[in-house]
Amino acid sequence: MIKSQSKSIADTYWRNDATGDWMIGFAPKHVIYNNMVWDIATQTENKDAYTLTLNNGIIIKVGRLNSGLRSITIGSEKPVVCSPITTATLPDYPIKDQRKGFVDNNYQMGDSATLIGWMKDMPEQGWKYGREFEVGYENLFARQQISAYVKMDSLGRFSLKIPLINSSQVFIDWRRSMLSSIMEPGKTYFLLCDFKTGQRLFMGDDVRVQNELLAYPHQFANDRFEDMEPANMTAMQFKTHTDSMRLSRMTELQERISQHPNLSQRYVDYLTGYYLTGQGESMMQARFHMPGRELPQEYMDYVGQLWQQKVKPYTLYRDFSTFMRDYIDQLDEKRQIDLADQTVCAVRRLEQQGIIKLTPEESKLLDDYSPLSKEMDRLLNYAKSHEESHQLIEAFEKNDTVAKTYKLFDRLGEPLEKEQTAMSIRFYLAMIDSVGCDRNLRDIYLACYLWRFIDASRSPLPPLLMECAEQEIQLPVALSIVKSLNDKYAALQNQDLTSAASLRHSTDVENMSDGEAILRKIIEPYKGRIIFLDVWGTWCSPCKAALKESHKLKEALKDYDIIYLYLANRSSDESWKNVIKEYNLTGDNCVHYNLPEDQQSAIEHYLNVNAFPTYKLIDRQGNIHDYDWVRANDANHLKETIAKFSK
Repeated sequence: MIKSQSKSIADTYWRNDATGDWMIGFAPKHVIYNNMVWDIATQTENKDAYTLTLNNGIIIKVGRLNSGLRSITIGSEKPVVCSPITTATLPDYPIKDQRKGFVDNNYQMGDSATLIGWMKDMPEQGWKYGREFEVGYENLFARQQISAYVKMDSLGRFSLKIPLINSSQVFIDWRRSMLSSIMEPGKTYFLLCDFKTGQRLFMGDDVRVQNELLAYPHQFANDRFEDMEPANMTAMQFKTHTDSMRLSRMTELQERISQHPNLSQRYVDYLTGYYLTGQGESMMQARFHMPGRELPQEYMDYVGQLWQQKVKPYTLYRDFSTFMRDYIDQLDEKRQIDLADQTVCAVRRLEQQGIIKLTPEESKLLDDYSPLSKEMDRLLNYAKSHEESHQLIEAFEKNDTVAKTYKLFDRLGEPLEKEQTAMSIRFYLAMIDSVGCDRNLRDIYLACYLWRFIDASRSPLPPLLMECAEQEIQLPVALSIVKSLNDKYAALQNQDLTSAASLRHSTDVENMSDGEAILRKIIEPYKGRIIFLDVWGTWCSPCKAALKESHKLKEALKDYDIIYLYLANRSSDESWKNVIKEYNLTGDNCVHYNLPEDQQSAIEHYLNVNAFPTYKLIDRQGNIHDYDWVRANDANHLKETIAKFSK
């Protein structure tokens, strides 16, 4: 119980006693009803009966408290018998709601939900997070959280329109409220977080599930393999663990239903699907901690059973996009291991079509190369560090058969590149179709794959892949997202690079092979200055995420004489320049190198680079200091570090 019920109506909230919905709330100077906060123009009291006139002219009559109930009349509407809400959340509804499912708009562009609310009597600590109210939700195609923001007024009130392509799990002002809920497109919600009374309530036409999730929140279902004890747990042991955890959560849910029999069917179904999706996501994330990313067939068969129970719409759970990507990618990786080298397959197909002709010597070369390539893929899967991967690749490329095969691939040029792309498309479509995807999910996954392709390369799709997108993807929102990202990088590619002097040529260090010597030559012009060194790659998502925010660091340190030196790892010239243009990484204090692979590797070996991004600070005397990548854009930490080695 929040408090004993006094006769005053200030800071009280009332529910329709018949329906169980929150109908109205009273503050000293405001009334909450009809999803809005209204100013009180006048208020009179007569022996515990109240008459309030709102600023919109509506008159509200509140009857005397009788056996814990009040009759409340709003304007010309019929009087409603209301009971006070004296608990932190809305009490159980008086009747069972047997409806199933959530709004499924077939993934429509331009749809949205509206959240209106009041962070009432928020303490100073809450305001320290700023005036912006945030709702976060998953981008199904990019597997990234996106957020909608709005500024609250001085009282903590707000109104926010949230773009949604379908019913979605949302995270509501997580830093202050830590609320996870559901929003359905086309609906309007009112959320009250009263910091004085400790109450949280949803108002609206259909907010029963939202109120039930406030009263009985789900447990978070992300069990992580890396958190397990013992550390050498097997995949099947982890499967048993996740089974046990889901069973425990479902047992708790069943106990809750027995204690609260009026909980809606939609609440029960939502949590059931949430725990199922969470288990699938956790089991597939475990693949990144398995030697060679190999998972037993029995394990994958079980995940397949979870996959077949997936819940629509596919936006309903944040973890579904990760589950989808990891499950299908794992199946695809196994298929690739089972197949011969795909480049060799593409060459053979070109030969069958009569597009190219191979000599007997070239044909034998391909036969000899295939097992070497397959073994190389297996070894790379088991590599424990970037350095080990580099050493494996270096040894592989020095093999005479490999070197000759690479020359053959180079000679075949554009026809081979096109055939590889076409094969990749065919394989992916076959993979999607093999795992029981309906038409929408097929389009969603293909759009995800192409989105990742563009994002990783930071360049537009090859024409053949763009043609595939336009021919295969029927879901408008899925095709639009691919086209939008593709157009962005096509435009960047055609954009002139301002301050091109920031991009340095490898001729500066031509014919040099020693990593220390190359680095010393590069930093020689900046002797006596502080250098912030960033070793990154266009393929590295954490690298790009940090680069996106790096302008804040530079602004905070604009009074410091710092050179920002960027060394790119295994990045095409096109992608390299696009990232620089995208994040405006140019200027008098920015220096970029995209060195030949052997020179970049030599520098990385000298610096002991085994992860990306890697940061180093080089002081005015040329001494090299490690710098924590987690705090790369922490200006205060960087100032403190500079101060230490400047003494």
